[in-house]
Amino acid sequence: MKSVKFLSAAFALGSTAFLSTASAIASPEIASGDGIVNANIDGCLSRTDAFVSTLDVQVEQGQIDRTGYFGDGSFRILCYPNPYGQTTQSLVVVFAAHDTDYEVADTFIQIAIEEIADR
Repeated sequence: MKSVKFLSAAFALGSTAFLSTASAIASPEIASGDGIVNANIDGCLSRTDAFVSTLDVQVEQGQIDRTGYFGDGSFRILCYPNPYGQTTQSLVVVFAAHDTDYEVADTFIQIAIEEIADR
């Protein structure tokens, strides 16, 4: 019976330590936005490439996306066909994450959309 009580106490102490450690690890602050581009997907990606070339970050290129990493955050910019049926337009969707500050992520979104999208 003593071993059961000891194991229960050890489990409770270990669980408490794990939960306090897990709560100390903060989730990143994430923002997103989108806009219409008056160009097809290739044009959207071209505008995206021009924008990310102004940033001092390493960027990974996918078929429809660009992903970059800062020391304290990251971003992903995706170009899709316009979901509203306009073949001469595309949709840019931007996600940004910052380790601690939502405003930093949101400001990045606003700047990226302003630089890439037409509306």
